[in-house]
Amino acid sequence: MKKIVLAAAASLMLSGAAASAADLSTMPVKAVAPAPVTPMWDLAFGVTGTSDYLFRGISQTNNNPAIQGFVELQLFDWVYFNVWASNQNWVENFLWDGNSSLEVDFAGGVRHTWGNFSLDVGGAYYTYPGSSNSLDPVTLLKTGPGSTDYNYWEIYAKPSYVVAPWLTVGLNLFWSSDFAATGTDGTALSGTAKVPLPSFGPGGDFGWYVSGEFGHQWLDTNAYSYPTTNLVGFTYNETIPGYNWWNVGVAFTYKAATLDLRYSGTDLSDNNCAFMIGNSNACGNKFLASLSFATSLNALK
Repeated sequence: MKKIVLAAAASLMLSGAAASAADLSTMPVKAVAPAPVTPMWDLAFGVTGTSDYLFRGISQTNNNPAIQGFVELQLFDWVYFNVWASNQNWVENFLWDGNSSLEVDFAGGVRHTWGNFSLDVGGAYYTYPGSSNSLDPVTLLKTGPGSTDYNYWEIYAKPSYVVAPWLTVGLNLFWSSDFAATGTDGTALSGTAKVPLPSFGPGGDFGWYVSGEFGHQWLDTNAYSYPTTNLVGFTYNETIPGYNWWNVGVAFTYKAATLDLRYSGTDLSDNNCAFMIGNSNACGNKFLASLSFATSLNALK
């Protein structure tokens, strides 16, 4: 009798175990989301309206507004090529009969992110379409420099690192052996910091952040020197070995739109500013407001 009871108990245990296994086999399993696939290519584009076009703290539009736009081809999340354009006036400051009001820049390189670290390495060519010559002030013939004579190139490296969710820091290093078409070396180095702030609005669609930059532009004194006469009539060469520039501001984002409000300045004197850019008021401290829209084909899908 005892054997019969034990056998029955064993049978119940086995059937219970089988039922438990069956129950487990039919329980829903949470699907594991596949890793996002990096697109083979993308095309980014955008447009900006700004109260002034500043390049390393110096106005390129004689303190006037600018409309700017870009198109960028991105390949394999590594390689990119872009074209950027803006109106400008500084080239005309140096031409007897100003004939250039456009800047078109071509750039390309390698850009990638590894965890918190990003690196962008490439080169840019700055062009000023217009003409190959201008009116010579002495002969009054078209033998003077043209806008295209101010074309020049730079190479660059731009690393950045996300220190914490609330702070990203970066460096920007640029170098050219023909800075601003002077035929001499020019090196620029700046440090940047960006602090994202909590999003707000319905669904947290509105974002904002504070950012700033401090940089130094080294200049070859063989090109950036000029004769100056002091109050007692003594003439000497004034040299510009370089200058500092800075900016700080706050930006508000909504989807593809960004409103940027910024304060910028340099430590260049009015005389040195006039020698460099042809306008003594182009380098002073100023407030800048910009509204931009930027997206890509993949983002629109």
